[in-house]
Amino acid sequence: MKVLDRAVAVLTAVAEGERDVSGIAAATGVPRSTAHRLLRSLREHRLVDEDEESGLVVGSWVHELGAVANSGALARVAPDVVELLCAHTRLSVQLYQRRSDRVECLVAASPVSGLRDVVETGTVIPLGGDAASQVLTAWDDRPAVAGGPGEALRRVRSRGWALTEEADSHIVLSVPVRAASRRVVAALSLSGPPRLRKDAARLRGQLRKAAEALENELRGAWPE
Repeated sequence: MKVLDRAVAVLTAVAEGERDVSGIAAATGVPRSTAHRLLRSLREHRLVDEDEESGLVVGSWVHELGAVANSGALARVAPDVVELLCAHTRLSVQLYQRRSDRVECLVAASPVSGLRDVVETGTVIPLGGDAASQVLTAWDDRPAVAGGPGEALRRVRSRGWALTEEADSHIVLSVPVRAASRRVVAALSLSGPPRLRKDAARLRGQLRKAAEALENELRGAWPE
């Protein structure tokens, strides 16, 4: 087995859930000393990371490459869905994607009247405690850069959405958008005045349907 083949085998083992050198060596047949050396190189290139709690995980550079691939598809299919959701809810809508320790708004739309969100397409903000960051972090097996305490993120993952209050009582509600692999590749958000919180249950349904439309578009088919 060539060096590249062994490196790919080690990376694949990590992606499939092996979390330490012994498990990787057993799963791949690569000698433990060789696996250790390959892991050191993979970590240097950010293809593998090490989390204090869960052990070895797929690295940030792999996720960033995947995000770049998905962002092109999302940018093509998202505008119509985002504009339609904005028209139906009369609230601002944003589609966010994680970029390492930042979050980028891929597509945004605001209502013609009422409270308009200042976030525009192309805006990049630090990954933090806002609803979109929580969604993008909660399902991510990379070490959490930000997004609140672990328990808060576990609640987001359990219920399938996040809601936060931003500056000037601005409310943001976010749900995940998944690729065909079921990996979360984006966060779809509604933002607006405090009344959004009172109407959150109904709006979550509309937001989830829009996210499903995006997911089906990514798979090449609209939902019936």
